[in-house]
Amino acid sequence: MKPCAYYAPERLEDLLCILADNEGKSKVIAGGTDYVIGMQEGKINTETIVALHKIPELKGIRMRGDTLVLGAMTTFTELVKSPLIREKAFVLAQAASTVGSPQIRNMGTIGGNIANASPAADAVPAMVALDARVNLVSPRGQREMPLEDLFAGIGKTKLATDEIIQEISFPALNKRTGSAFVKLGRRNALAISRVSVAVIVGYAEEEDVIVDFRIAVGSVAPSPFRVRSAERVLLSCSLNNDNRGNCIEAAMEEISVTLGQRASAIYKKKAAPSIIRKALDEAIGQICRGWEKTL
Repeated sequence: MKPCAYYAPERLEDLLCILADNEGKSKVIAGGTDYVIGMQEGKINTETIVALHKIPELKGIRMRGDTLVLGAMTTFTELVKSPLIREKAFVLAQAASTVGSPQIRNMGTIGGNIANASPAADAVPAMVALDARVNLVSPRGQREMPLEDLFAGIGKTKLATDEIIQEISFPALNKRTGSAFVKLGRRNALAISRVSVAVIVGYAEEEDVIVDFRIAVGSVAPSPFRVRSAERVLLSCSLNNDNRGNCIEAAMEEISVTLGQRASAIYKKKAAPSIIRKALDEAIGQICRGWEKTL
């Protein structure tokens, strides 16, 4: 591999100048966990590497009114340990806890997980279910879009070559909302997701009605996505086994289409209903039966 220039700017302003000067020829790295693998496999060849780990504007977990804001350089370990995330976005803490090994969670970042655009990214279905938005910045200015709209296929995003993710934001969940993330992997540890499900359930117990329901899935399509047909089935309905079964059936109809005829489709079609049911049970249990939110 030919030598390349390396930059580690300490200010966002300096980063933008470097990106402008290199005219899209830079490889930006966050935690670097995926970059190292790509470099070892000879899949990455670039003139300039720009590391983001020293830029304070890209770090931190905070509230902005009723909105949670994450710097793109927030690590998975920070998400797991954050009291704010555990209280107001438990599904994301749960998803972050399933990422790789402790070493990967210590280095890997939420922004890098998004930008890598893997269909099996564990944190992304949770953020899609949370209605997350991404704030993007480049030498030309800023723009914002729904996270779900950022993806353009396997390993592809709508990020411009001189653009980075600065922040991820989403409305905090209230105390009457349960949420859960469940994934199926090839083995118990360090498993790449075969199917993953994130659900959010808001329930008005007095009226016995679902007032908020969101479900997002990963590893069943080129990009994680919201299963809105299943959401419509359960929203504004009472909480019973028939309605839950109808929801799972609707979800599987949409998931079956995205799976198509790929080799793993038969296995995933059989496995996904139980994964969805488990996530629903866990989220519902948090609000109806007082289950403790544990990772």
